[in-house]
Amino acid sequence: MMPWRRKVCLTASAVALLAAQASAQAVLSPTAMRELAGQAVLAGQAELAFDLSGALINRDMADVNAHLIRSRAARDLGRNDDALMHARQAWSIADDSDTQYAAALAIAQALSSSDRRTAAQLWLRRAIQIAPTDAQKKQAAEDFRYVRRRNPWATALRFSISPSSNINNGSRNETSELFGLPFEFSLEGEARALSGVEISSGLSTRYRLINSERKRTDLLFGLSHRTFVLSEDAKDIAPDAEGSDFATGSVFVGLQEDYALPGGKARLGWDARLGRTWYGGDPLLTYTRVGATYRRAAGSSGLFNMAINHEGQRGEGGRANATIWSASFGYGMALENGNQVSVSTSFVDSQSDAEYLDYTQKAISARYGLSQPVGPAQLEFGVSLSQKRHEKAGLAAAGREERSVKATITAALPDMDFFGFIPTVTLNAERTDANINLYETESYGLQLGIRSAF
Repeated sequence: MMPWRRKVCLTASAVALLAAQASAQAVLSPTAMRELAGQAVLAGQAELAFDLSGALINRDMADVNAHLIRSRAARDLGRNDDALMHARQAWSIADDSDTQYAAALAIAQALSSSDRRTAAQLWLRRAIQIAPTDAQKKQAAEDFRYVRRRNPWATALRFSISPSSNINNGSRNETSELFGLPFEFSLEGEARALSGVEISSGLSTRYRLINSERKRTDLLFGLSHRTFVLSEDAKDIAPDAEGSDFATGSVFVGLQEDYALPGGKARLGWDARLGRTWYGGDPLLTYTRVGATYRRAAGSSGLFNMAINHEGQRGEGGRANATIWSASFGYGMALENGNQVSVSTSFVDSQSDAEYLDYTQKAISARYGLSQPVGPAQLEFGVSLSQKRHEKAGLAAAGREERSVKATITAALPDMDFFGFIPTVTLNAERTDANINLYETESYGLQLGIRSAF
C-alpha cells in the first residue's frame, strides 16, 4: 500500500477548498503540499494532483512519494507514458521495502493501462516478491489475477528434472517368451529398463482473438522437448546407447473456441491442431487433431467435463499411419473442508496400417488434494489404472494385453515462493503387467518441477 494511501480521504469539494485556501495564503510547506496532492488524486482531482506533485518534483527530484502521486495522476489523465516514467523514477530512488512495493505496483498499473499486460504481470510478480506483509502480497496476487484475465496473451513455461529407474520404458525382465516358442529369449541392451535422469522443458501460449460473455476464440502454439542422461548402470546394460537416443520433441499450432450455453452454467467448445513429433532427433510423425469439449458446473463447487477427439497421424521414415479416436469424462469438486477431489475415465481406439499396432485402451484415474498443508508441503495424491489390448501382436499369436497401475504423490512448497513460483516434488511409481514379458515394465521416479502459486 502506497504511503499516502494511508491518509484519511477528503471529498473532492474539500480538496478544492484546501487548494483555494492554499492559493490565498500563497505558501504551502512541502509536507502540506504532498498531503494535498495525495488527497487530490484519491478524490479524483487528477489535474490538481499532477500540478502539485510536479511542483514537489521540481523542488526535489528525489521525492519518491511525489513521483508515485504524479504517476497515479498521469494515469488517471490518460498520460500513460508520463505515468510509467514517474513510476520508474520512483522505483529507482526507493530505499525501503514499502516504497519499492508501491513503485512496482505503480509500474504494473501504468503498463497495464498501456495494454502492456504481460510486462505488467512480470512487475506484479516482482511486487509479490518484495511485499513487506502477507496482506500486501495477497493484494498484488489479486491484481495479478485481474491483469491476467484481461491479457489476450497467456504463456506457460514448464521445466522439470526427473530421476527414473526406467527412462526408456524397457522391460523389467531379463528374459521373455517370444513367438509362442517353448523357451525364453535373453533381453539385452535397450530392450531392458535403463535408469537415468529425464530433463523436460516446454512452452505453451495462446492469444485470445475474441473475448465476450458468449464466445472465446484463441490461437494456440506449443512446443516441448525431453532428453535423458543415462546412469552408469544403464551404460553397462546398453553400452552403445545414449540418452539422446530416447529424446522426444513436439511442436503444434492450433485454434480453439468455446461458447457459453443458455443458463450460464455450461460451455461447449471445439479445437483443431496441427503438429509434428520427433524421436531420437529424427522426425517421427505429423498429426492433425480435432476435438470437442463440454463443461458444466454441478452444484456449488463441482464441475463435470467431457471431451472427444479425432487424430490422424502420418508416420515418417516408413512408419505406419494411424487414426485415433479418444473420449474422456471427468468430475471434480471441492469438499466442505476445502479438499479437492476429482475422478476421470478415458477410452482410446487406434487403427493403423500395421495391424499389430492397433489397440484399444481404457483408463480410470482419481486425484485428491489437501487444502491444508502438512508441515511445509501442500499435498496431492493420484492413482490411475489402465488396460491396453492389441488383438494382434507380432510376438504372440494370442495378441497382447497390458494392465498398468500408477500412483503419484506431489508436494508443493509454498514457503519457498520466488516471484510467485513455487517448487514441486512428485514421487511416482508405475507397474505394467503383460502376457508378453517383453512389455512388462516397472518405473520409480522423482520429479522436481516449478509451477505458479496463483
